[in-house]
Amino acid sequence: MNKLNPQVSSKQLSDLMLGLGVYSQDILITNISDDTRLLQAGDTFLCLPRVNSQQEIVQQAIEKQASSVIFVGEAKQEFDIVCACLPDMQATGKFLRRWFETENTTVQCIGITGTDGKTSTTWMLREVLAKHYGSAWSVGTLGWVKSADDMIDLGNTTPSLLNTHRLLGLAHQQHIGALVYEVSSHGIEQQRVVGLPFVAAVWTTMGHDHLEDHHGFENYLGLKSSFVQSVLQAGGSVVANADYADIQLVLGDVEGVYWYASHQGSDVSWKVEHKQVILHSSGKDVRLTDVPAADFHAENLAAVALMMYVLCDVSLSDFAAYAQGVTTPLGRLEAVDEQVYIDYAHTAEGLQRCLQSARKLTEDKLLLVFGCGGNRDKAKRPAMGAVAEQYADMCWLTSDNPRNEEQSQIAQDVLSGVAHPEKVCVLEDRAKAIAQAVSTLASKDVLVIAGKGHESYMEMNGKRLPWSDKEIAQQALAEVRLCA
Repeated sequence: MNKLNPQVSSKQLSDLMLGLGVYSQDILITNISDDTRLLQAGDTFLCLPRVNSQQEIVQQAIEKQASSVIFVGEAKQEFDIVCACLPDMQATGKFLRRWFETENTTVQCIGITGTDGKTSTTWMLREVLAKHYGSAWSVGTLGWVKSADDMIDLGNTTPSLLNTHRLLGLAHQQHIGALVYEVSSHGIEQQRVVGLPFVAAVWTTMGHDHLEDHHGFENYLGLKSSFVQSVLQAGGSVVANADYADIQLVLGDVEGVYWYASHQGSDVSWKVEHKQVILHSSGKDVRLTDVPAADFHAENLAAVALMMYVLCDVSLSDFAAYAQGVTTPLGRLEAVDEQVYIDYAHTAEGLQRCLQSARKLTEDKLLLVFGCGGNRDKAKRPAMGAVAEQYADMCWLTSDNPRNEEQSQIAQDVLSGVAHPEKVCVLEDRAKAIAQAVSTLASKDVLVIAGKGHESYMEMNGKRLPWSDKEIAQQALAEVRLCA
């Protein structure tokens, strides 16, 4: 993570801990690491509460010649090293703001949460904010994004608490205007964004995902809600999607919340007409022409437009110039050619939105290749099957990161939601499924390959194997044309 390290001057532990926690001895802190694999001699090790074995990991830090250990929570035993204790993650966030010298930063931090739409909304908002402020970054599924040509993978949608603060430190030092964070449910639960000075948030959608990890939908909803409520409590504003009853139920008439929807009556509404996005507000329509025109892109653009008004006082009519030429991230209904598209949709709600948009691109049949991940939320599998059957004319059910689970069992779970299994061809080999679907295409058909989008790997049996839906589809198209 050296690329993420801002220039930070050494500081006394006593100054960093003032009013936050206790320490055994005052020393000079020169660098902080939360990963013993990356720790260098003389570093301070930040021991977060989720570590499996405190004793084991602290011993690793000592063997690597760490100068000190900062515990979040209490030290469970005495260690032969300088120790400090912060009471909780909130105090740790304040500690890191002191360390990275961002207590008075002018960087505008915006958080994007939701089941679907986070990555696309984050991407488009970054592009628009860059035009307004002169510079903007984003952090999320696609990594640390400075521009479409400058991205660094960070491993998680929401990086560790230390790395989210490192990025703010870098943005502060480089005078970046805005920093947009994708905020995942895991990131909220593990408190990876505490202490960041969010001035606004977007709640894009609310569906079913990661329910096994979060022990049910109510907990999952509660995590999303807790993040946006924290932004409101800190004096920030929230832009929320009124098309979702669960979001409306949670936020209701709360002050500081602005609404967008597919129907008029909200602060901003949207629709797609003749491959143009039309945004409506206060009795006025604004047509956006040089923008992605799928329904879910239009929905995300409405969120971006409303955020620009709330945060930057940009009117809807002025927003048209900001939106001119806005793009979408890789793998979001991305065209491989005029008939074949790849998309990241991997929830029932996301797949439905994707297929509804793709239906408008075809003059005849809509074909679909899809699957469900292994060792993940099993409850969504039948729903995925039901959506595929309802919105596509023909489907290929195949592998999609089976991980350590039998693909045949995953397929069986998906098929339990399918009323007419004759519409679904089960073909475990994803490359063969894509090739067969491509070879089936008639001249006016459209094929969507869903589930992986931009992902460059297939996760199987504990390994990540190189994979690209786009490359596989291109190969299949080339073979079909060669035989034509």
